[in-house]
Amino acid sequence: MAVRRAAGLLSRGDNVPETFSYSLKRRLLGPPLVNQQLQEERLSKPLALGVLSCDGISSANYGSELILHELLPLFGMTAFTILLPMTGVILLGVFLVVLSYREVVTVYTRAGGSYVVARENFGPRVAQVAAVALMVDYIVTVAVQTAAGSQAILSTFPVLSRPLGDTTTLLIIAIAATLIMCYVNLRGIRENGRTFALPTYVFSGSVILMILVGVVREIFSGLPHVTWHAGTVQVGHGSTGLLALAAIYTLARAYANGGSSLTGIEAVSNAVSALRPPEGRNARQLLVMQGCIVSFLIAGISWLAHVTHAIPYTSGVPTVLSQEAKLIFGHTVLGNVLFYTLQIGAASILFTGGNTSFSGFPFLASFVAQDSFLPRWLSKRGHRLVFSNGIIVLTTLALALLLAVGANTNNLVPFYAIGVFTGFSMAGFGMVRYHLRHKEQAWRRRLIINLTGGIYTALVVAIFAVVKF
Repeated sequence: MAVRRAAGLLSRGDNVPETFSYSLKRRLLGPPLVNQQLQEERLSKPLALGVLSCDGISSANYGSELILHELLPLFGMTAFTILLPMTGVILLGVFLVVLSYREVVTVYTRAGGSYVVARENFGPRVAQVAAVALMVDYIVTVAVQTAAGSQAILSTFPVLSRPLGDTTTLLIIAIAATLIMCYVNLRGIRENGRTFALPTYVFSGSVILMILVGVVREIFSGLPHVTWHAGTVQVGHGSTGLLALAAIYTLARAYANGGSSLTGIEAVSNAVSALRPPEGRNARQLLVMQGCIVSFLIAGISWLAHVTHAIPYTSGVPTVLSQEAKLIFGHTVLGNVLFYTLQIGAASILFTGGNTSFSGFPFLASFVAQDSFLPRWLSKRGHRLVFSNGIIVLTTLALALLLAVGANTNNLVPFYAIGVFTGFSMAGFGMVRYHLRHKEQAWRRRLIINLTGGIYTALVVAIFAVVKF
């Protein structure tokens, strides 16, 4: 009764007449929630895996493709061989980041991730470096995910691009997807979870099935090569200069592009307080499950690209993943059903991968606002107990970025990855200082884990700074 009275107080006009703006907000977002209902909005582990792992798992869509995008012009067909060890280095990064963040969520069970770690161990001013890096990452994540999702849509239904062309169509789809995510998140976490969890499981299951079918076909009959059409990236001859400086530089650029596969792993630590108790243990389990899924998908997609010679296109359409799926599933009725299922799952998880930003950015902005480095109105919960002001700010900045750069994944990835790897480094080094100060049980082992993760990700930041900017 108390909740119903609180929700309907203004609508009945008992004390204050309902304004037009409030009436419109109530109709669009639903009835208001009260603070007592906040605990009910916590995420269970299956729901949290679907919601918070969208970004990390969906990055498997384009990690291998972006590596090939850099390797093919210089190395030619040898790029498909170099792709495998390059993927191994990326998987090492996934392993180190997961281990490092397991220590983070063990100690810090509040939302905020690397910002909270840096603030507690280096002070609020130094923590602003982590805050800026994470905020940039959140903004660019929305742009990258929606751009890649648009490419998945056009790879499935190329006829959509005929009236306006690939570039304009990709931009329109990306903007529409961003606005839809904004609206769903403004309605609250529960609707958010129900809307965004399913694509994670559909995409993961479909790609795992594709990889297993591809392995079986390769063992028993061998997989053919993908047929190339006009519009692919330039394929070099690869006949000279494997030891040249240009080759080393190209390998570094390819590694930087592949590093985008690691982004999103930190999303769990940035929203620990959104999980049901015990938050720390649940967060550790989610990190391990997410890391295992991401690693398997990245390894499988790279191996299939190596075997089938699926190649990136300059427009991003068709994607490497869609080429692999069409070749492996074939053109039978069942094959077409599986192909469209995978592609719909890919587009859905890419669009909803931006949802991790809508969960993490408002929480982070509220913490920074409480430290008086951002306006205080970013720390207030809105109509549906979400940080609605932060959601609106994120949407505005992401749309501005899409309009400025276009829905071009390759152009957005440098900003995307350097932000999150800066956060990784600060979280790792912050935990090193925590272990040295507190010397808790098994602190030496934990210190080595976080120090290794911090050094690895700091080297990645340095590579990004040199080869991508």
